[in-house]
Amino acid sequence: MGQELDALRQLEVDARRLMAQAWDCEAASDVCERAEAQADRLSNPQHASLAEACLGFAAYLSAFTGSRVGPMQQKRAQLVALLDGVTEQLHRLETSNALDLMLPNEAPEPAPIVIDAPAPAPLPEQAAAAPSETPTLETIIFIDPSGKDAGTLGMALEDHGYVVQPLLRLDRQTGQLLSRSDVKALIVPAAALEIWNKLAQLDPALDQARRRIGLFVVSRSDDPRQRLAASKAGVDGYFVLPGDMKRLSSEIVATLRDRLDPYRALFVDDDVSMTMVVDSILRRSGMDTRMVNDSTRALEAIDGFDPDVILLDLHMPNLNGLELLSLFRAHPKTAFTPVILISGDEDQERRFETLTAGGDDYLMKPLRPKHLVAAVVGRAQRARWLKRALRKPRR
Repeated sequence: MGQELDALRQLEVDARRLMAQAWDCEAASDVCERAEAQADRLSNPQHASLAEACLGFAAYLSAFTGSRVGPMQQKRAQLVALLDGVTEQLHRLETSNALDLMLPNEAPEPAPIVIDAPAPAPLPEQAAAAPSETPTLETIIFIDPSGKDAGTLGMALEDHGYVVQPLLRLDRQTGQLLSRSDVKALIVPAAALEIWNKLAQLDPALDQARRRIGLFVVSRSDDPRQRLAASKAGVDGYFVLPGDMKRLSSEIVATLRDRLDPYRALFVDDDVSMTMVVDSILRRSGMDTRMVNDSTRALEAIDGFDPDVILLDLHMPNLNGLELLSLFRAHPKTAFTPVILISGDEDQERRFETLTAGGDDYLMKPLRPKHLVAAVVGRAQRARWLKRALRKPRR
């Protein structure tokens, strides 16, 4: 990885120089090609966030590589923001590698005990089956020093095909476990949430795993401060034990079923280069996307596509973002779909106008990949939760 890091550092230096001086389309082409090549080389899941940032920057830069004039002020600011995302992910990877070097002799934890019901005795015709034919159970990691709650949850989930694996503590080795394809969720006590947030900031593998798995918080008390911290962390659910154990198991099953169906995002913007970069960022985060550059055809885009979130650029010809917002709110299929407005307009009155018109969020250009993904995932997650809640029978 050392050579790749050196190449990425040099790429960042050259890209900063490109942004700071008079536009050079040949230098822009070179930087764009190198960014794409570096993203392709980052095949390790631990480097997925960095690869995503490189691709997002390259996708937007590619729109200007043939221009002698180059991007104007606002679009250059967007390029700088995307490059900042590359720098941030590169710094996180360097920090993570440095921590690994500082702890070369750290002894691994003993293998945790898997809580599961005893397997039934095989039938005679099954006795000769090869071990490789045994299906892999979907695993839920539970940070539970006592093991008692993990055992109770394991019994509640065994009929759904899940096995609960307890761990004594949350540390950097958790990231290695979460990268396994069979791990579908992580449950942490409220007291460990701050540690999770710090680890996720330092470890790109944990950050990438969070996009794939469910995250749940459990507590022994219904503390509003702990609930607020969990909400800020974007968890899938907060549960008070032992009373909420049955509800926790039901919510885990429902949430993980939802995650088999990727979040769907519709983005309407007349700027083709912007739709390219947003499409790249969201797809790399595991979402299904549909991009529309002609605002008059925005309503057609929901035919056969049920978006969890709609993103609208505020300033577009023909139909602007506010007009489209009104149309989507009047359409029975999207009346309650979260809508995020995007604009470079810093006028607070305009922001207030979009929210009073029925918008759910407002993102300022230049867009940062991390902020974009967080906004879309947060709204989509909430929309799915509301749909599940409405499907439940009333008591």
